Amino acid sequence: MAQAPVPLCLTDFPPYVSAELPDGGSLTALARRAFAAAGLAVQALHVPWVRAFGLARNGECLLLTLWRNDERDALFRYSLPVTRMQLGFFVRADRNAPLEAGSTIAYQRGSYLPPELSGGRYKLHELVDPRPGADMLNMGRVDAVFSERATFEYQLAKQPRLAGTIRWQSPPLEVKPTFMAISKAHPQADVWLDLLNQEIRRSARN
Repeated sequence: MAQAPVPLCLTDFPPYVSAELPDGGSLTALARRAFAAAGLAVQALHVPWVRAFGLARNGECLLLTLWRNDERDALFRYSLPVTRMQLGFFVRADRNAPLEAGSTIAYQRGSYLPPELSGGRYKLHELVDPRPGADMLNMGRVDAVFSERATFEYQLAKQPRLAGTIRWQSPPLEVKPTFMAISKAHPQADVWLDLLNQEIRRSARN
């Protein structure tokens, strides 16, 4: 009897996970390779992040990107790290001075905010949709955009008219090791994580 496909919760987090990208993004492709090596198909569930987290918490799918904290550690088991995500500021390319206290920082609603942002030093401008953030920065409506580096650079690459006008500000505010995760209660947790870890190690060697 054929085994049931492995359910993957796919959120919109390019270049790591996205329905817009070939194979669903780099981490979706990694998961597909891991399970294909064992003769397992996958079932892609394209859902918003809040829904994906709820499904994974209930053992109904595997999460492809998750940052660890104490609350999540009580619910999930993790793969080896799949990437280290850089969180920080994008600023106008012509800006040379550091951001001053009171600067206006755009960020996406629901984003994790490191202590430097949540401590009241800056004015925070919440965005429901992160895509206008680059234009707001270019027009001077905000002083910086807080984002995961690769994700924002992916969005910038799709807007060639902004080429050279916006840059990443080093160093990052925080670097987050990122994992694939599955509910501790899932009966296939050990098997699936072992397959994922084998592929993560193979990918690291190539």
